[in-house]
Amino acid sequence: MIERRNVLKGIGLSIGAVGISSPAILRQAVAQSVAKISIKGVYSSPGLSFAAIFLADRAGLWAKNGLEAEVKQVQGGPLAMVALTNREAQFSGVASTDPVIGWDKGIKTLAISAFTGALDMQFTARNDWMSRAGTSPQSSLEQKLKSLRGARVGASTIAGGPAQYTRYLAKTVGIDPDRDMKIVAVGFGAARMAALRTNQVDLTVGSAPEADQVELEGFGSLYLDCAHEVPLFREFPYTVAVVTPQLADEQSAVVRRIAQTLGQANDMFHTNFGEAVDILKQLSPNIPAKATERALERARDCYPRGGRMTTTMWENNIKVAVDLKMVSSAIPSREGELWTNKFLS
Repeated sequence: MIERRNVLKGIGLSIGAVGISSPAILRQAVAQSVAKISIKGVYSSPGLSFAAIFLADRAGLWAKNGLEAEVKQVQGGPLAMVALTNREAQFSGVASTDPVIGWDKGIKTLAISAFTGALDMQFTARNDWMSRAGTSPQSSLEQKLKSLRGARVGASTIAGGPAQYTRYLAKTVGIDPDRDMKIVAVGFGAARMAALRTNQVDLTVGSAPEADQVELEGFGSLYLDCAHEVPLFREFPYTVAVVTPQLADEQSAVVRRIAQTLGQANDMFHTNFGEAVDILKQLSPNIPAKATERALERARDCYPRGGRMTTTMWENNIKVAVDLKMVSSAIPSREGELWTNKFLS
């Protein structure tokens, strides 16, 4: 369980710092402490797909919007959704497949901001496998997808978003993903790269900056950049922040602060890109700075301004979910039910 914290934490320190001889300063300090609302959030995987969370912390945006945020990673979307529905967290950062599947099962959530507005998912391939397959990063989209026949693809989990999108892409070129290829659960981040390095898989599918790190190490390359090469995925809510409808109704002011904080963090990619890159490099000391820089430069247009979403994004998302039979029928794509921008204004 995620431990809950006291909303008024810090008042005692403020009082001690100013002393009782300064009543005006004391009142101001107490008022500022009381105004800050403690919130808890979770996100479902490492990587730059949830960059706004880290930028909001290091750039002081949570505090600027009157929030004291404690945000932690959990292993996968299902756990992130459980934390939300069990009220262990006020918001969850998840792949957009998670709320869509939840909605179909009667678990209603509301997306209030998009971390990424294109499917910033990447396939990284071993050099020796590309040589055998007769393809390269410069091959056409159709050639790359057809090369998945017989391939071993490493994903974080079998049921997660990247594995599901891989199945969808395979089907578009007539490949049966359950018979004609093998999707292997190899874990997140470093574990996924290790599986590729040790030839347990031919390709991996995940988020930046893994492909750039692999390229720098010299044993593989960015093979397929879905956000820029797959037309359907260019406008797509890959990762989103979700809350419960109850929280949105009962604590709309808090939800507004969360949504706007994340939106302001996304805006850094468009207004202060250098600072955003510097912050994210510092947060990942085990990842070569060059890999982070390259990945962010390529993906900066994937972070929507203000965290705003569109109906087209969700129509594309739901189309994939229906085609993959992840949901039993189409669910509402119009604003106000599954998603909304109203807290971003």
